[in-house]
Amino acid sequence: MTISLADSRVLIVDDNEFNRKSLAILIRRHGIANIAFAGDGVEGLAMVESFKPDLVLLDVAMPNMNGIEMCRHLRENSDHTELPILFQTAHDSDEEQVNCFTAGGSDFISKPIKPGEFMARVRHQLERRKLFLSLADFRSRVEHELRHAQAMQLSLLPEPRRIADVAARHGLGVRAHFETSSELGGDLWSLIEIDDNRIGFLIVDFAGHGITAAINTFRFHTLLERVPADRTEPAEWLAALNLALKEVLPTGQFATAFYGVIDRAAGVLRYAGAGAPNPVLVCGERIDLLDSAGFLLGMSRRASYQTRTIAFPPGTNLFLYSDALTECPQRLGRLIENDQLGLLILEASRATQDERLPKVLDACLGDIPRPLRDDLTVVWIERRHA
Repeated sequence: MTISLADSRVLIVDDNEFNRKSLAILIRRHGIANIAFAGDGVEGLAMVESFKPDLVLLDVAMPNMNGIEMCRHLRENSDHTELPILFQTAHDSDEEQVNCFTAGGSDFISKPIKPGEFMARVRHQLERRKLFLSLADFRSRVEHELRHAQAMQLSLLPEPRRIADVAARHGLGVRAHFETSSELGGDLWSLIEIDDNRIGFLIVDFAGHGITAAINTFRFHTLLERVPADRTEPAEWLAALNLALKEVLPTGQFATAFYGVIDRAAGVLRYAGAGAPNPVLVCGERIDLLDSAGFLLGMSRRASYQTRTIAFPPGTNLFLYSDALTECPQRLGRLIENDQLGLLILEASRATQDERLPKVLDACLGDIPRPLRDDLTVVWIERRHA
């Protein structure tokens, strides 16, 4: 593929007028008309700022400020670290070339100039410049779009004010932490206010991470509007979500999930799982690892789920999490086992509500470099005493 250089801009910095004109003639013959000139390094620096060249042809030996000094000044400016600089000099020695490249030069050509070699090097530097600018523009657009997509994904999560309002109405304390392994992730959690006595908590983790997994969270969030959980048991609702998700997920994509409903009037938690990590329930000094086994969502239309029930009196704590919490290598090089996590939750439950999640996260992931290898969601729910 031939890259057009007609719109490229070349700055020739040379104290010899004949040299400047000669180089300009060669460049114009190849269809490049945007050419500017400077007679020394001081003038050249000013021209770089005003002319915005794509390539600087820089003579080494000049009065006032030579080419080596000018190049160093350009490289000290972050705006010009990638600007191609082609040195030209009559001193074709190893030491001279080393000085040019050490100063930040992109390429080097010896005088007297050989027209064929000269234009080959000019074209090479200008084509690289175009590719660099094209990639930089593409990266900027992608980062801009990813920031918008990230904001949209965060909007799928319950807002802090809504969490506080709903939790207060149901006599609960709720804290959550959401962290993606890249700009976008495949985790999602939600709270569902069913009636005055019942409130549901859902945590979902789609396979993979990044853009594909994030698109699936948008798909799933749409399904939550279409498949209401108002009057159904947890197992029935997961089965309905599974059927709806199976219709929209590409083959080979799926999600783990846990859905639990706290019923204050009955003092119980009814729940069902779809292959999610085992939630931890702590009541007093007792630790229960809830059974969250079940068919993964989106894998089979024939999948069925089981509703289980456990006591949930005041003072009970429920800890939900995605597998990144326990499957990232820990500071001792081992994964956290379920019984270890249960003990961590029990110990953290003795702290104030605002201290609990930080304690668990620090114990599990405190020294793990960010970003994590997988997306992380944790939700801590406490039923407060009357």
